[in-house]
Amino acid sequence: MKPTEAEKIVQIAKKHIFPTFARDASFFGKPASIVESGEGRHFTDIFGNRLLEPNSCGGAAPLGFNVPELVDAMIEQIKKINVTTPLFFSPTVPVPLLAQKIAEIGPKGMDYTIFGSNGTDANEAALKIARHYWKVKGKGGKFKVLHRVPGDYHGMGFGTASASGHAFRRTPYEPLMAGFPTFRAPNCYRCPFDMTCPECGLYCAEETRRLIEFEDPSTIACFIGECTNTGWGNVPPPPGYMKKIREICDKYEILMIIDEVITGFGKTGWWFEVQKEGFVPDIQAMGKGIVWGCGPLSGTHVRNEVYEVFTGKDALEHGYTFGGMGYLAAAGLAGIEYVEKHKLLARAQQIGEMMKKELGAIQDKSKIIGDVRVNGVLASVEYVKNKKTKEIFGDRAGVAALVRKVGIENGVLLPCSTWYGDNIILMIQMTMTDDELKQVFKAIEKATFAVEKEYL
Repeated sequence: MKPTEAEKIVQIAKKHIFPTFARDASFFGKPASIVESGEGRHFTDIFGNRLLEPNSCGGAAPLGFNVPELVDAMIEQIKKINVTTPLFFSPTVPVPLLAQKIAEIGPKGMDYTIFGSNGTDANEAALKIARHYWKVKGKGGKFKVLHRVPGDYHGMGFGTASASGHAFRRTPYEPLMAGFPTFRAPNCYRCPFDMTCPECGLYCAEETRRLIEFEDPSTIACFIGECTNTGWGNVPPPPGYMKKIREICDKYEILMIIDEVITGFGKTGWWFEVQKEGFVPDIQAMGKGIVWGCGPLSGTHVRNEVYEVFTGKDALEHGYTFGGMGYLAAAGLAGIEYVEKHKLLARAQQIGEMMKKELGAIQDKSKIIGDVRVNGVLASVEYVKNKKTKEIFGDRAGVAALVRKVGIENGVLLPCSTWYGDNIILMIQMTMTDDELKQVFKAIEKATFAVEKEYL
């Protein structure tokens, strides 16, 4: 795009777009702020910058941009019928086929899916199902939702904000919904109990039991959480932690909701992280990767025993006008076929091993990388001012801006979160090549050196 045309678009954006995700109008004049096109793992902004994007649009595009097989599937379906809505018509053919495919690749004993438009929808539906379930079972006093802090972000609705571990995404909208008790999320690098795993005996999981007994199990409907805590900077759970939470939920008759909006559909090297962790949830929220970045689609996947109570007069009164568009379901199916054809689950595991090796090598040479966490294509590089004390930098925004600047100079858009310290958060596309990975590693190494030079 010509500079004059780009500046015109910037001015229009500043005048008419209400920025989201804690940005203001000044964002629109920066590199990568307005995108013109994309292909593979690269996008081009209106200023002519062509950048490698190793965050998959926040995990929403794990196959990259404009995959021909996905685009063709959408076009073929949309030519047949551009829209139907489940409120007024039956779903189009790709919708039940996608639900069937999810049941095949997902945890056993979970055969049913409600479709929505985004991750917030999926998690809101999960919370509603949990409360309704206990009413149908004659235990309407079970209404509370257990959730963890910090991290464990579940969406932008009032229910999901109430269950959020992000204080900065809660406080602007308080008072929020009642009945959402919290307990502390595990993080072995920054253990909230100042313990060491495995000697701790999974004390962090046992805290769940103490909270349940304090709140009274007869009042608790469900637990909601992620396995890998993406909202805290891609923090995987300690070994055995999730199975322990499953056992506790079973003992106290609490439904277990697992948010796989980010981790699902191959990113951990398994179709779903619950399979990697070896347990079956009662309800599973899906989004982002379910449609491989092609549009607004999500799913709330439920265990058969949960589904079976919602019949007759107790049928679930829930749904969205655009919850399950046929052309998006077609893209979802095409994406799953693409992953199977190109053996991308194995590739995700291979990428994870490469990241452990290369990021670990950078950490060994660095004065400021305190922790490197890798789970499949999900990774985080955590910067600290002091590796011994784990002190975070005072000017987190300044560190993040410098990382972004150096990344762009090296052709990579490095996403550096300032939520809890400075974390370069990676959600690598499963299709990324070895050469592209080397470019990411090189950009991280240069950004790390720049932060050391500027802030130590």
